[in-house]
Parts: sequence; structure tokens; C-alpha cells
Amino acid sequence: MRREHTLAAGRLHRARPGSATLPRVTGLVSLVGAGPWDPELLTLAGRERLSRADVVIADYLVNPAHLMHCRQGARIYQRQAGPHACLLDQSAVNDLMVEHARAGSYVVRLKGGDPMIFGRGCEEAQHLRAHGVDFEFVPGVSAAIAAPEAAGIPVTHRDHTPSVSFVSGYEAYDKGGHAVAWDHLAQSAGTLVLMMGVRNARDNTARLIAAGRPASTPAALIRWGTRGIQRTLVGTLGDIADLAEKSGLRAPAVMVVGSVVALRQEIQWFERRPLFGRRIVVTRAAHQSGELLARLAAAGADAVAIPCLALAPPDDLAAVHDAVRRLDHHDGLILSSPNGVRAFFEALAAVGADARALAGRLVAVIGAGTAAAAQAHQIRPDLVPARPRAEGLLDELRAKGLLARRWLHVRADEGRDLLGPAITAAGGDYQLVVGYRTVRPHVSPLLVRTLLPTDQGGEGVDAITFASGKTARNLLALLHEQLGEPATRQILQSARVVALGPVTAEALAAEGVRVDAIAEDTNDAALLTALRGLLAPTEGAPT
Repeated sequence: MRREHTLAAGRLHRARPGSATLPRVTGLVSLVGAGPWDPELLTLAGRERLSRADVVIADYLVNPAHLMHCRQGARIYQRQAGPHACLLDQSAVNDLMVEHARAGSYVVRLKGGDPMIFGRGCEEAQHLRAHGVDFEFVPGVSAAIAAPEAAGIPVTHRDHTPSVSFVSGYEAYDKGGHAVAWDHLAQSAGTLVLMMGVRNARDNTARLIAAGRPASTPAALIRWGTRGIQRTLVGTLGDIADLAEKSGLRAPAVMVVGSVVALRQEIQWFERRPLFGRRIVVTRAAHQSGELLARLAAAGADAVAIPCLALAPPDDLAAVHDAVRRLDHHDGLILSSPNGVRAFFEALAAVGADARALAGRLVAVIGAGTAAAAQAHQIRPDLVPARPRAEGLLDELRAKGLLARRWLHVRADEGRDLLGPAITAAGGDYQLVVGYRTVRPHVSPLLVRTLLPTDQGGEGVDAITFASGKTARNLLALLHEQLGEPATRQILQSARVVALGPVTAEALAAEGVRVDAIAEDTNDAALLTALRGLLAPTEGAPT
């Protein structure tokens, strides 16, 4: 088999900085650590590998949001636990890696945390080597460190301990003849971090106490560390198992044992943020979700990306190119969305022109988000109406005596037809060109099922954000197809709904969706303000 990749020091050679494209990789498996869950803790190397993969095989503890980095057409397998589990055991994973790599595909094996810390990464690499398949490791952030940090617990501290031990809390090692040295761990002065230990918490704590570790030793259990729905229980080695059972705390969770647990009282931070504990769904296109997801995560929310829109080229791309070539036939340009800005400048570049083609012409935009997108291309709009909708732009054009000008409008294939009739009625000339189409993308069923309530195997939803009526229509169709009508109704009734601007709110109402809050402007800051008004705890309330 011809090899088209090279390995050096266990890592894949990369394209030189400035290269137009990355090299084609075939017949290779990248064993990639995805981190604990937080999408921002996926490494740059991990994201780059996902963007090139032909096949991705992901564990169930991997955030499905990472799969948005995959290219269109990539084949994705994801193991899942719980009532919707798929039959993809370790043997099947091994077979899939070998099968696809031998067929010449580039395979990413995406593993929670770090692939070499209780992750069977070495076992999988041994299997690949035995079958003549090349591989590499891409390290990830381990939950053994990230979860305690997110709970405000340092695993080492100069006034407490100079050491930390990472221990499997799962009996598989005992069954394999490699029993944990509980006597040694109990006598150690260091911090203990027990992974995969919820189910065996009572047995493990009893073993440590029996081996000499005081029952009064501080202990903590951290479930879903680094997620906006992270949950932390603090007790002692003697009672932490009782606390877990009483509270119904489930896996996945990490247990920390040692005096460092007491430091949480001083430095806990993650759980103090205003939207902590809230699951918020973002329905906008994947390529436009990043900033909002980051803002929500920074505010403490468990942000869930369910992309309900994707962009596609217009049916008549030649018409767009012709329109931008003939800009000298127009007095001004109207751009009504950030995607319209993107489509216009892509068309401008395609015909060999740049922003200088707009010299002497007015640029009108609808909404602060569209204005910011234009400014990113070094264009400062001449008209940004106070009301971020077509009616607001019409008022602005009428007030400034600009309706009777010659206008080019670049927008999506769907939109409200208000501008054209008003401009032509005033004696102006209006040309509409469709710069892009909006289509419904594929969304992982595993990700959609997380929207179900906890008693149905999901994680629930506190709020859903919509930036357009079409995202609402597409989400409704997605939920109906994958979860059924009763579950769709239950999710929409229990979640708070926030609309980006009044036009979106009206479109949601037309679809029969209740709107609980409307962002005052069409930007992420306004959306976040609306969410905080609905969901953030009031002053003095516990966080």
C-alpha cells in the first residue's frame, strides 16, 4: 500500500506555515485526546486532525460538539452509554480502525480526556501496530486535572502536599490481576484522584480507611467536570459515599481525597458564574456559533451547539458575480445579514475586485452584527438603522431622501420583500441578488438526545436561542424526526425561548413557538443580556 504520510518522533509532519492546503493523509490513525468535555479544551492539534479526517470513531464521553470540526462527508461513529447505547464495543472499534486505515482512509480515534490516562490508548496502538497500521498520539487535557481545577481544588499545593496519585476507581484492574495498592495509597501524604469511581465509591473509601487513611480526610466528588452542569459534592472519606447515594450523583465523576479539598472554600470559581448550571441551545450555523458559545461558556452555561442552518452557494452564482461586476450601475449596496456580507465579499474576490469597488457608493446594513461583519472587511457602513429590521432601514432611507437611488441588495434565498416595493415606488431602482442559500445540516442524533429530560436519559434544556425563523422551523423538524412529537412539545414547553430581534420573534410566533425574551439588538451581547435576565440568579441567591 502506498503511504502518503510521514511520521517523525511519533508525530505527523505538518504543512509549512503559509501553505495553501494541508497534505493529504491516508492509511493513518490519529489517537486524539478530546479533553474532559468543554469544547474549548480540545487542543488545536485535535481540531486540525478532525478537520481532515475521513473517518472519526468517538467515545461516548466526547462532546458531540467536537464533531462540528469534521468536514462534510466524513464518516462518524460514536459509542454511547445509557438507554440509547449502540453496539460498538472495543473489539468493533479495533476492527473499524484497521479496516478504514487499510482502505486508505485517514482515521481519527477521538477519546475523552487523554488517550493514555485510563483510556486504552496504548492497547489500541498495540492492536494497530500488530496489524501493520501506522498511528500517532495527540495528547489531550485529562479530567484528572481539569475536573478538580474547575471545582476549585488544586491537586497539589506547597502547604498541603507535593504529590498526587491518579488511581483507577474501577475494578477492571483488580480483575486483571493488577490490584490497587490501597495500603500504600492510604499511608501516602499526597492527594488521591480516583477516576471512574462513582459506582465503587463505597468500597474504595472503605479500603482506604481500613488501610489507615483517616475517615475525616476531606473528599470531593466532581461530576461532569468543566461542563456548565458540573456538580460538586464535598464531604469526608467517611461520608462521601453516603452523600453521593443520597443526592443521586451519577457517573461520570472524579473523586479527590486530601486536605487540598478544603481550599475549594477559598478559590472555587467555575460554579459562581451567572449562568452556571443552565443548558442553553444555540441553533445558528456552525461557522457562526463560536463567539456565542464562548460567551455562554464564559458566563458558566453548558452551551449546546445544535446547528440548524448551513450555507450553500446560490443556484445562480453567475448572477451574483455579474451584479458585483456592475457595481458602477448602483448608487448603494444593502446587506441585511453577516452572511450577506460574507457572500458579497466572496463574490467580489471571485471577479478579481476588492473593497475599492465600493468607492463613492453608500453601504446600508441591518443590525449591529451585520455592521460588525462589514467593518471586518474594512468597510464602515453609511447607514445602520436604530431599529434592526427592514422597516427601520426604510425609515432611515426615507428620512435621508435616499429611497430614489439605485440599490443592489445581497441576501439569502429567503427573506421579507419589503425593500424592493418601497424603493421602486419612490422612483428608485432595486436589484435583488441571492448571494447564498440556507439549508438544514445533519446533526448527530446523540447530541439531539441530550436535550431530553434527565429521567429520559438526557441532560435537559433551560433555554433555546434563535436567530431566525428558519432555524426554528429546522429545529422543529429535527426534533420531530429524531425524538417524536410528544418529546418535541415537552422540550419547547419546558425551555425558555430567546429570539434575536423582533423579526425573529414574529417568525417564531408564526410557527407556534412561545417567545420568553427578545434581544434588544441583533448581536451576541444583546442575546446574552436577555438570557441573563431570564436565567441568572437574583442578587443574594445561591450560585
